[in-house]
Amino acid sequence: MSPKNNHDPTSSSDPGKANVPEADLQEMEDVNQSLDALSCALDAVEQRTDDIMSQLRELLSSNREIRRQLAEQKEKSGDQETADDDMNGQPNNDNVSK
Repeated sequence: MSPKNNHDPTSSSDPGKANVPEADLQEMEDVNQSLDALSCALDAVEQRTDDIMSQLRELLSSNREIRRQLAEQKEKSGDQETADDDMNGQPNNDNVSK
């Protein structure tokens, strides 16, 4: 998106065009083209940044869900060990060396 100039020296309707040297007009046109190219490049960088942010949000959400599921599994396995302890009347000592 190129900026809109109120006074564009390259405009053919400008009565002062005859007073502006051709080299200056060419330089202004070159600057405008460079600014347009920079604007396009910045748009591309912004789009890429938005895409990366979206991917990071998805990853964060996925990691939160995995952590929640792991916590539930750990809680269930802890409940199962407690149930095993109650059935045997003593703690499960499978990990204790004899």
